[in-house]
Amino acid sequence: MPSVTLNKKPVTPLLRVLLGALLPAFMLLAAALLLLTYRSTSTMVNNSIQQQLESASARLQILMSSYLNSLDGVLSATAEQPEIAQALKTDNTQLAQKRLQDTLYHRNGELLDLLMISKGGQHWINMSSPLYITRHRLHQLITSPPLYNQWISAELKAPLNTLFTLTQRYPVISPDSGRVIGSLLGGIVLNDNLTLLRQLGQGAENLSIQLILNNKPAGYAYVNNNNIETDIITKILSLQQSYGQYQGHYFSLQPIEINGEVNELKLLLVTDNTIAQQLQEAYGHHTLLALMLVLITALLLSLYTLRLISLPLADLTRFAEKIRRGQHATFSPDRIQEFNFLGNSLESMVSALQQKEQRLTHLFDAANSAAIIIGNNNEIQAINHAAAALFKRSREQLAGTMLSHYFTPEQLAPLLQAIHQARKGNKVDGVETRMGSLPHRPSYQLWTLAPVFNNGLVTAVQLQGQDITRIKQVEASLQLNNLVMANMLEAVMIFDQQRRLVYANPAYHHITGYTLDDKLGQPPHLALPLAATKSVDPWQHIDEQGHWQGEIKCELTPGHISAIWLSIRGLNNEHGNISHYVVVFSER
Repeated sequence: MPSVTLNKKPVTPLLRVLLGALLPAFMLLAAALLLLTYRSTSTMVNNSIQQQLESASARLQILMSSYLNSLDGVLSATAEQPEIAQALKTDNTQLAQKRLQDTLYHRNGELLDLLMISKGGQHWINMSSPLYITRHRLHQLITSPPLYNQWISAELKAPLNTLFTLTQRYPVISPDSGRVIGSLLGGIVLNDNLTLLRQLGQGAENLSIQLILNNKPAGYAYVNNNNIETDIITKILSLQQSYGQYQGHYFSLQPIEINGEVNELKLLLVTDNTIAQQLQEAYGHHTLLALMLVLITALLLSLYTLRLISLPLADLTRFAEKIRRGQHATFSPDRIQEFNFLGNSLESMVSALQQKEQRLTHLFDAANSAAIIIGNNNEIQAINHAAAALFKRSREQLAGTMLSHYFTPEQLAPLLQAIHQARKGNKVDGVETRMGSLPHRPSYQLWTLAPVFNNGLVTAVQLQGQDITRIKQVEASLQLNNLVMANMLEAVMIFDQQRRLVYANPAYHHITGYTLDDKLGQPPHLALPLAATKSVDPWQHIDEQGHWQGEIKCELTPGHISAIWLSIRGLNNEHGNISHYVVVFSER
């Protein structure tokens, strides 16, 4: 561990020496420099206000995205409800209205001004606020291009007033066919959306906030401790500038990013003279203080460099260099207490960094998921135990080797593409790879890649992976089961606990002529009509014994009774209760 060796020389505060000897001699020079720098104050004020406006614009962008994300979650959850798809399919408006009303009662659903469902390009159900929407304006939203999962800003013109809206459309998909059978459209009206204005105005001091669409104000402006004339926004828009000053007001007009893309909706920020006046006063005081410090520093560099700084600084540099190399180092400071403080600080920093390095190394090695760090040449720089087990080699064998040694070119291609994107500074999720050949039970992994920055540059890429071999095996098993069921010659039917048909294989259609859609949800006496007989009731036997098998008459098609070989078995769940019934039959 590096250590500091203190000496017994008298310690003199550096600032006391400099102020006592140099301040009187440089007061006149400071005054002269102050006059020169004061002329640049206005430029500094403009730059500072521009930075404040850019910071406020970035903060408002985050608030706007947060507001819309809360609406995204409500709308997407509503569109994915099975009841909505069932209501559209059966034209059940009451069920759809009930589900939409539940959405409006949701905590975030209360923010919605518009909520409707269209079917076949026509208005079907409208739960929008009656304060805004009329039928002729609804038609403009429904007949617009069906861009799903994307916020669209629109100006809905009308004879009396114009509505500025921000809407998003979600497809309603049939669970049977997987096709889009309708659209759920929801959004907000910007004309007087006070909830959105209050959220955007959080922490906005001395700023007026105005949403702009098509170079027109979209609703009211949010004014926060800001004395701004009512027509100043219209005059600023006529300038057609993104940033500037008008009659003492600073403004910034920037587009809003929605869904990661620039939208037609823009954000106008306007300040008054208060900020400029405050900054001018502050810069006046700060400039005087800064000039005094500059003069003192100049004197320090010119007169006391060799005696007070150069030698102890060289000792401190050598001390720091030895610490950087991990060597044992001792530092004998001069009589300036600031260098004593730096020496002690370096020792404390080295100790803290070593502890952090040990903790990070422990977290890296103890992670359950595979973690790899590769350099710019795709060589493995670091690897944890989980990743070493994945490659079935020791960490010492893997360190410094090329990643391409463990994948075929075909297997490595998606990973290389993701690494290329990560080196551009992007995070890449869901990259699936395979190791090993198919006859030898290959393993499958799912990787997440993230860039590693050093001084703003990407110097390495970190790969975080999970073994999904078991999941891939289960998927293959399910595909095989589906293939077996599809190619069976016997008809297979599955009924739920209430004895409603939930599945039938293709052989059922070949034997009876009916499809699953024809009989889905029907009870056994409709899905497979058995001939009435006094001696045999298979379903009663199932309730008593749990299974039945034998030959029986069945009306496979209307008016045509045939003998079939029928087997019925109840399937028990973990509690011992019947959860499903499996029916298998074939013609005799």
